[in-house]
Amino acid sequence: DDYDSEFHYAGRPTACVQGLDAHERTLYIGTFTKSLFPGLRIGYMVLPPALVAPMTVARSLQDGHNASLAQLTLARFIAGGHFGAYVRGMRNLYGERLGFLAERVGKRLGGLVEPRVPAGGLQMPGLLCAGIDETRAIAAAYRAGVELVGLSTLHLAAPPRAGFLMGFAAYTTDELEAAVGVLAKTLRGLRANP
Repeated sequence: DDYDSEFHYAGRPTACVQGLDAHERTLYIGTFTKSLFPGLRIGYMVLPPALVAPMTVARSLQDGHNASLAQLTLARFIAGGHFGAYVRGMRNLYGERLGFLAERVGKRLGGLVEPRVPAGGLQMPGLLCAGIDETRAIAAAYRAGVELVGLSTLHLAAPPRAGFLMGFAAYTTDELEAAVGVLAKTLRGLRANP
């Protein structure tokens, strides 16, 4: 419930449900995949005290293989304060990339895409303008080498707004600039040929 909360750029992140649960009935499950790197493959659970012993037994019965060396290394990395420092540095870097992407989308895609700058996370939503069809926009962008995730598939309530998510964390500002340029050309082509 606090997806990507370590990468929050404006204000304080919303408290997670597990931290607010005074009755100790909520499990907090997470991973270091996005905050460190996918290949680490280490997840974690914060459990109510009554569930620690049974979950430990269940874990050992389900999978007896542990990445002990990686877990110990990560534990020391965290205990030494390095994880917190690393996340702060990455939060600053990602915040700069988000600001850059929002500025470039606003400048180069004005009238085509309305950027919605999030308070946190690793993706920025953009709402399509000028009646551009989301499905066509996603497909055309993909053919041009830019992968986007459509917003309509993420809506629970109808009607969904046409748009897409733009990831920014894994790209340099030069790569973001190039992608926005490709997207501008692609969307202008769609608008000219509805």
